[in-house]
Amino acid sequence: MSSLKNKTIKAFSWDILGRVFIQGNSFIVSIFLARLLGPEQFGLIAMAMAFISISSVFIDIGFSSALIQSQKNTQTTYSSIFFFNIIAGAILTIVTFLIAPLLGKFYDNPLVTDLVRWLSLVFIFNSFNRVQNTILNKELNFKALTLRTFVASIISGTLGIVCAYQNWGVYSLVVQTLSFGFLSTILLWSTSTWKPSFLFSMSEVKRLIGFSVYAFFERILNNIFIRLDVLLLAKFYSPSIVGYYSRASTLVDQVTKYSSTSIIRVLFPVLSKVQNNEKEYEKIYFRMFSIISFFSYMLTGLLYFIGADIILLIFGNKWQNSIPIFQILIIASCNMPLHSLMWNALMSKGKAKENFFFGIVRKSVELIPFIFAMYSTIWWFTVTWVISKFISSLLNINILKKQLNLSQSKHLLYLLNGFLILIPGIVIFEYLDLNQFATRIIYAIIYLLFYLLINWVLKNEGLFYILNTISIIKNVLKERLQSKF
Repeated sequence: MSSLKNKTIKAFSWDILGRVFIQGNSFIVSIFLARLLGPEQFGLIAMAMAFISISSVFIDIGFSSALIQSQKNTQTTYSSIFFFNIIAGAILTIVTFLIAPLLGKFYDNPLVTDLVRWLSLVFIFNSFNRVQNTILNKELNFKALTLRTFVASIISGTLGIVCAYQNWGVYSLVVQTLSFGFLSTILLWSTSTWKPSFLFSMSEVKRLIGFSVYAFFERILNNIFIRLDVLLLAKFYSPSIVGYYSRASTLVDQVTKYSSTSIIRVLFPVLSKVQNNEKEYEKIYFRMFSIISFFSYMLTGLLYFIGADIILLIFGNKWQNSIPIFQILIIASCNMPLHSLMWNALMSKGKAKENFFFGIVRKSVELIPFIFAMYSTIWWFTVTWVISKFISSLLNINILKKQLNLSQSKHLLYLLNGFLILIPGIVIFEYLDLNQFATRIIYAIIYLLFYLLINWVLKNEGLFYILNTISIIKNVLKERLQSKF
C-alpha cells in the first residue's frame, strides 16, 4: 500500500504541476484572444463546441473507464478497443459533417455549419490517443501526460493568437482547437511505450461492454448537461449574450480545474485498485473529499471577491456584462468538483448501471432552469441553475449512502465547514460594498487567512493532508539534490 501511496503522490504532483502550467498558458492565451475577438465570436465557437463535446463520447462509448476499472486487460484487449475507437472516430466525423447544416438551421446561423464541420476533425485526432491515454492513467504515469499536453497547449495557443492577429476571426479559435488535438496525439504516440498490435477480439469488447455501455450512457447525459446551457441558451438568446455567459462560465471552471481535476484524475485508478478493500477505500475517498472541498470553498470565495476585477482588468471593458453572471455562477462552483468525485467513486466500484439510472434523476432536476430561460432573462436562468446544482449534491450524497454505505453525516460535515465560512464572507463583502480595487484585495487576503485559521482550528483533514504531502515532496526533493551534489 505504501508503494501505491508513493505512486499516487508522484502522479498527483506531476498532474497538479502540469495543470498549473497548462491552465496558466491557456489563461494567457485567452487574454490575447478575448482582447482580439468579441463576445459574439466566442458565443459562436461555444455553440459549435457544445455539440462537438457532447458527440465526443461516441468515440469509445465508455471503454476508457472500463479499461481503467478492469484488472484483466491484455494486449488483445487494448488493441481491440484501439481499432474500435478509430472506426468510431471516422464515422463520427462523417456523420457530423453531414448533419452540420441542420445545426446551422437550428440556430439560424450558417456560420455554425462551417464551424461544426471543421471542428469535427477533432474526432479523428482524438480516436488515435484514447487507449494510450487510458493506459497512462491506469499506470498513474501522469508525467508523460502532463508534458505532452503542456507542449501541445503552448503551440496551439500560439497558433490561435497568430491567426487572430491575422484577422481570421472565429476561425482562429478553430485553428487552436484542431492543432491542440492533432499535436497532443502526435506527442502522445512519441512518448507512449504501448503500441497497438493487429489484433481484434469481439469477446474482449463484449467483456468490457457490460460496464462501458452504462458508463457511456452516463457520460452522454453528463456531457449533454455540461454543455446544455450553451446549446439551449444559444436558441433563446443572441450569440453575444451566449458569449458573455461562456466567458463567465469559463472563468468559473477554473475553480474546478485548480481545486480538483488533478486529484480526481489520479483518484479513479487508485480507487479501482483498492475497490475490494472497504476500509482503505472509504479512507481514501473521504480524504480526497476533504481536500477537494477545502480547495473549492477557498477558491470560490477568492474569485467571488476579485472575479469582477479579473474580468475587467484582463479581458477588457467589453466583457463587463459577464460580471453579474459570473458572480452567481461562482457560488455553485464549490460543489461542482465534488460531483465529479462522487461520480468517480461509484464508477470505481463498477456501479456504472446504478450511476446511469440515478443520473437520470439528477439531470431531471437540472432541466428546471431552462424553463426560466424560455420565459425570462439570463439572470434568472443562472440563479435557478445554481440552485439545481446544490440539489444535485444532496441527491449524490444520498446515492453514495445507499450504494457504497458512505456516511451522509460525514459528507454534510465537510460541506458545512466550507459554507459556514464562505456564506458569511460573501454577505459581509456585499454589505461593505467595497468600491476600491485595493480594498477588495485586502478583503480577499483577510478571507484567505481567516479561512486557513478556521480550518486549522477545526483540524480539517484536507488541510493537514496537504501540508503533510508538501512536506514529503520537499524531503524527497531535498534528498535528490543532496545525492547529486
